[in-house]
Amino acid sequence: MENYLKNLRQNAESRRVPIMSPQTESFIKEQLLHRKPKYCLEIWSAIGYSTIFIASLMKERNGQVISFEVSYTAYLEALMHIKEVGLGNITLYPFDITTSDVRKFVPEKCDFFFIDGQKNQYGIYLEKIEDIKEEKSLIILDDVIKYSIKLDTLYGYLQKMQINYQILPMEEGDGIMVIG
Repeated sequence: MENYLKNLRQNAESRRVPIMSPQTESFIKEQLLHRKPKYCLEIWSAIGYSTIFIASLMKERNGQVISFEVSYTAYLEALMHIKEVGLGNITLYPFDITTSDVRKFVPEKCDFFFIDGQKNQYGIYLEKIEDIKEEKSLIILDDVIKYSIKLDTLYGYLQKMQINYQILPMEEGDGIMVIG
């Protein structure tokens, strides 16, 4: 699995396909190993790198990953990569969750979220997942420093709902937001 992910990262970088940074990956790994979530919801899988990474860490304890990808081309590529690694704990859907009731696709409440979708919709994503998150869920939103000017809906939602958060720098010039 490690070699597959290494090759997939190199492939993504050579094609300039955005995937999580190595620093964000390390942070997520640490959180997954410590918190041991049962259900992860991912918003925007891109080519499947983060989906495969998270699912591989959750597989040992029968953890499930439910992921959404809005680009049909990226969705098909992600499906191919998921099939190649043989992980059976991933369900991938080819659409934007802002257009549907996400509860129809998530059988259980989720205790871990990784959001790396369209930055100007981060607030909408949080609103959409409100009914499916556990009380002690961990939510990680990627690229919140680099794209801070696109996050008005996010900060508006956080303020309206009085949600506490923490911003952690990861790679140079960027970082993540952690809620929970």
